Amino acid sequence: MTEPLISVRGLRVTAGTAVLIDAADLEIGAGEIVTLFGPSGAGKTTLATALAGIPVTGTTVTGQVRRRAAIRVGYLPQDAAATLNPARRIGTALGELARLRARRLGLPRPGRAQLRRRLAATLAAAAFDLDATDLDALARRYPFEFSGGERARLALAQVLTFDPDVLVMDEPTVGLDPIARATLLTGLTALRDTGTAVVLVTHDAAAVEQVGDRTLFVRDGRVHTTGDLPEVPAMGERAPRPPATPVLRLREVSVTHRGAPTLHGIDLELHPGELLAMIGVSGAGKSTIGRCIAGLVTPAGGEIQLDAQRLPPLRRRGKAQIAAVQYVWQESAASFDPRRTVLDQVAATAIRLRGTDRGAATSQAITLLTELGIEETQARRYPAGLSGGQLQRAALARALGAQPRVLVCDEITTALDQPLAQRVLDHLDDYRHRHGAAILSISHDLRGQLDRADRVAVVDAGRIVDLGTPAELRSRPAGTIPAGLLAVDARPTRAAGRIEACIPRT
Repeated sequence: MTEPLISVRGLRVTAGTAVLIDAADLEIGAGEIVTLFGPSGAGKTTLATALAGIPVTGTTVTGQVRRRAAIRVGYLPQDAAATLNPARRIGTALGELARLRARRLGLPRPGRAQLRRRLAATLAAAAFDLDATDLDALARRYPFEFSGGERARLALAQVLTFDPDVLVMDEPTVGLDPIARATLLTGLTALRDTGTAVVLVTHDAAAVEQVGDRTLFVRDGRVHTTGDLPEVPAMGERAPRPPATPVLRLREVSVTHRGAPTLHGIDLELHPGELLAMIGVSGAGKSTIGRCIAGLVTPAGGEIQLDAQRLPPLRRRGKAQIAAVQYVWQESAASFDPRRTVLDQVAATAIRLRGTDRGAATSQAITLLTELGIEETQARRYPAGLSGGQLQRAALARALGAQPRVLVCDEITTALDQPLAQRVLDHLDDYRHRHGAAILSISHDLRGQLDRADRVAVVDAGRIVDLGTPAELRSRPAGTIPAGLLAVDARPTRAAGRIEACIPRT
């Protein structure tokens, strides 16, 4: 029998008196994709870091983790984008890593042409579809010039530069549009076929079914070899909402970066009590629209209105305007101060923006967090003591503490398992119906979007190219962007190979 690449016996991980992983036994062999599946907070990330040999502050690891001699283990964390150097161009950073790899392996220093070939191959494995011109343009850009999903794939490219024998990935499909997700999963099967072992931490049941050779179910810190995968819910329909006076309006909003346009004349309205979904491929401009509404990006042209009054950039907004428009961004873990407890930071919103006294604000924060599945004992921890999915929900609770009239949610359920995602979306539905709040939901979860949204906006290349009810978008003919996204979202990708569907450009 072939010796496993990684062998784990009696693994136990504790944080103080809390047991995060208890008595875990497992093996990882070459040329297989092992999926770690389970609810948020079950211990998947803790197990993944132990497999990769990544130390986690505040935890104690006992038991045995054996790695075959001389194997290379690559690790992609859940907040993968944070591993990118914001001061380095992508081409420069990946080139330096490629040269470092060659030096470690005792190989000759790669030349310009060899570095370019390696850059192209690495980015292709990370689900970037590039021609020669695209490659040159991408290499000159900095991390902040990419969308959240693109940054996560760039972080994966960094890891792949070192040709790992074992690749441990924590929620790599988070924030990816259906095409990028399908391409990435297909790339993982191709990587497996070269003999690389892949450990895939995910709450994405469809990804488990499509690429997993073996699934380990993590529940309450224990690893089980058997379990059930939830069924993917069918897309539903919603009756159209009656028209109402918009609470928020974007008029001819345009954004430029380094002289190049990134948004072109965006016109959009959000109505009280409405859920407006926004879909499109990674890098289409969805998050830029959300950040304009939040005041984090200043438009080069056009204006944003709240109650028919011009809404200034965030630095010039008053407390009432900040409370009225809240933004929950995609990389939520980075939005928390590591030196303050999560509960304190959630309560601070009501204290600062609504003048609530500390005791009442803390009580309200505990209620909000509990409704979103975070217990008070967990909330009293520092951010490092919570999982990515828990911090994502805490960020939502923090925004809801302001009682906003407009809430922009950028990929808020991507780090959550299906039951928790449904719980969060149900809470948002309840909130908007009770308070008459407008919600802009930016997400690549097409099924979830079309099931709940009143209207859907399709963004491509910095423009809104389609807008209508879910039923109207489903009726679009083949060759349109909605039809292409729906086709890829429904297509299984278990076998390695070419992704056939393409999204037309406008």
